[in-house]
Amino acid sequence: MTILVIIGNGFDIQNGLPTSYRDFHKLYSSKLNDILVHFPDFFDDQEWSYFEENLAVFDEDNFRETSALEPSMDDMIESSKYVNGYNDEIEEKVRELVNDIHDSFKAWVKSINVNKALKFMAFPEGCKFINFNYTPTLQQVYLVPDINVLHIHGQVRGNIIFGHGAGNGNKASSSSFNENKPWFEEANKSLASVTDQLYKPVNEILDNSRASLEGYGNVSKVIVIGHSINEIDVPYFKLILDTYPDVTWENWNYDEGIMESHENLLNLGVAESKLNSSCSSGLNLAYPQ
Repeated sequence: MTILVIIGNGFDIQNGLPTSYRDFHKLYSSKLNDILVHFPDFFDDQEWSYFEENLAVFDEDNFRETSALEPSMDDMIESSKYVNGYNDEIEEKVRELVNDIHDSFKAWVKSINVNKALKFMAFPEGCKFINFNYTPTLQQVYLVPDINVLHIHGQVRGNIIFGHGAGNGNKASSSSFNENKPWFEEANKSLASVTDQLYKPVNEILDNSRASLEGYGNVSKVIVIGHSINEIDVPYFKLILDTYPDVTWENWNYDEGIMESHENLLNLGVAESKLNSSCSSGLNLAYPQ
């Protein structure tokens, strides 16, 4: 019998690691604030609690106006170099913006020292892990073999996948600039690509991981630790529920996260009689070292 353990960020936080978006904000707000002003959803999220989700809406007009000087009609009539130069400058500024976000996020993840984690529980025999975190906490602190851990969004030792999950990206906030000034088509394409480049391709990841997710055999229980079961990750949980419909579920979370994650699992279709949600502070008693 297999116990399937789903690990969310709350697990690393409970191990004493600075992996919340609030921690990311402390280290990188001075570097990224001038960039994130172009993503309007950050306006009411002062500590980046919804960092990835907030990348879904990009203000093209604001970015365009502050990134390059638009050539006048007289300049463009005089020479096509002004149009080409403007398009090239917008393309370069878009590349810098996306790279700064990617590089900062990856640098932060890589800076987290797992050796400072404080082990607080022991996992039962027969566990397989689906880890939504990028850190090797399970392997280095809990001595779980790599073969038993699926890093669904990649890991710090390899490729890291992050971003929003709104549609297929391309959720820009812009005016009718495209129709009015078609000669800036290349610049418009560059601007429209921002949310695409910051999109987390969940369906693609799901397809690539399907064999692993469906191949755990005779699963008796699913244990969820520190995961909010947010909207972007629902497809993974839905596949697990469909593949293992008769298992019992344990859901461990903190404070308001307990009820929120509990309701999210019920909405997915987990039977209330098969679901038990508790505060994560009790994990060390339920699974003592």
